[in-house]
Amino acid sequence: MFANRRASAAVIVCLVAWACVHLLSRPAAAPLTGIPDELLAARFDSDMRNVVYRWSEADPRSRLEQQRALFDFIYQTYDSSAWIPQSLFERNLITQTVAGEVDTIVRDTVGLVLWRDNPRVVAFGMAPSRSPDEPLKWTVNCLVCHTAEIDGVTYLGAGTKVFDDLVLGEALKLLTREAGGTGAAANSIDQVHIAQAQRILTSHHHDKIDSLTRARSTAFAASHVELYMRPHDGVMPAVNEVGRGDTKTPPLWHTAAKLPRGRWYSDGSFHGRIPLMASSMELEKDRSFDALVDVVIPRIKSEFDAVVQHLRPPPYPYEIDRALAERGRQLFYSKSVGCARCHGVYDGRGNVDWPGIHKDVGTDPARREIVSDGFRAAFAASPLASEGALVKSEGYAATPLTGVWANYPYLHNGSVPTLYHLLGPVSERPKIFYVWAARHLDREKVGQPLYPARVYGLMPEPGLLLRYGNDRDWFNTGRPGSSNAGHDVWWRIGTDENRRALIEYLKTL
Repeated sequence: MFANRRASAAVIVCLVAWACVHLLSRPAAAPLTGIPDELLAARFDSDMRNVVYRWSEADPRSRLEQQRALFDFIYQTYDSSAWIPQSLFERNLITQTVAGEVDTIVRDTVGLVLWRDNPRVVAFGMAPSRSPDEPLKWTVNCLVCHTAEIDGVTYLGAGTKVFDDLVLGEALKLLTREAGGTGAAANSIDQVHIAQAQRILTSHHHDKIDSLTRARSTAFAASHVELYMRPHDGVMPAVNEVGRGDTKTPPLWHTAAKLPRGRWYSDGSFHGRIPLMASSMELEKDRSFDALVDVVIPRIKSEFDAVVQHLRPPPYPYEIDRALAERGRQLFYSKSVGCARCHGVYDGRGNVDWPGIHKDVGTDPARREIVSDGFRAAFAASPLASEGALVKSEGYAATPLTGVWANYPYLHNGSVPTLYHLLGPVSERPKIFYVWAARHLDREKVGQPLYPARVYGLMPEPGLLLRYGNDRDWFNTGRPGSSNAGHDVWWRIGTDENRRALIEYLKTL
């Protein structure tokens, strides 16, 4: 039985790898050399025509200036040291033995958001080399996690809904490992990149970096590992010294709300002008501290100033009951319900006067506990210490609610699927739900459907836990760091009518 499970896992990885191969090597998708800026820029408006994003009304720049900044952000490579050569995909033997529909495998196994209007770049977050004087190669950037698909629409800046970095990483390990046995010249440029990618993929793997549930981020655990490795000759911290706190990826438009407070991430533990802990993700590509200081941090600062701080949430795309929303607005700001005390005051145009409250409201503590003494020591020994402070927080941020309709599932770990469940009795929150259902919006409860159609209503929750409790495609609140407890507000809301009104108002933020 166990052998069969391992074989099945290997087949899935092969399918993913094969799909990545074909998506990157379709004859019409890319030339054999790097794609120069002028070719990418010439089609940029057309490529972005079906992508939803929104600039601040207060941004004084021209549309042309905005688009140039967005272009640079979307195609950013940070001068990566971890490239996957195009030639690897073209000669991969998996393409001769596996058949299937390509886009479906990459979209529905890896969970990438396909860039359907772009003939050269297949998915958001995949960045090509841009020099026509060198062979084509690929890396990934921020948009892998900060782009989401909802009801078939692509939302730039939204937190990831189904992307699985573990599956993608295992597929790339397989590709680069098999490429090591090809007949390519050992000293060829491509073979050097292949060997480098394989070394990075294997030598930077730590047990706490693999998420327990797909579409959850382990970025803070990874930051601890990478910051520790540099002054310790590449040696990783022990497994029990690194915390586990899988979290959902937040939307980029929340940065505008947090900017005046200068406290970042779900627990507000990084204090500084901008959220520079993000730069440590490049360390996973085997970057040095020098590269962090000279290349990555300056570019993240530039991207923050030119793009991220100006992004605002997409408006709710469906009809809103304005009379019910007005009743919900009154409840939101009332003394009896009092949501605004922690979550701020909203203007309905994507802006909020956010109080910056970080408080323990009984939610799962695992993510906060990542910021251990060891993590803070590793941070203090890194270049990031000159850019801010890492301070253990007493609670999570009372999240800004701008674009809350698109920020499901809820709580910092994504353990509550809808606003309806979040605002209702804690005891009624689902203990298990299907991660892939997050591709769709439940317009009534606002959030994701609980189950795929094939099991909806056919199996009670205990049966789902028994059957899918160990499946990474399902969120199980019994896993470490995955509790759905806390933020108990039902005693203030009191009735389903009040809950419905609040949900309708939240659609307008």
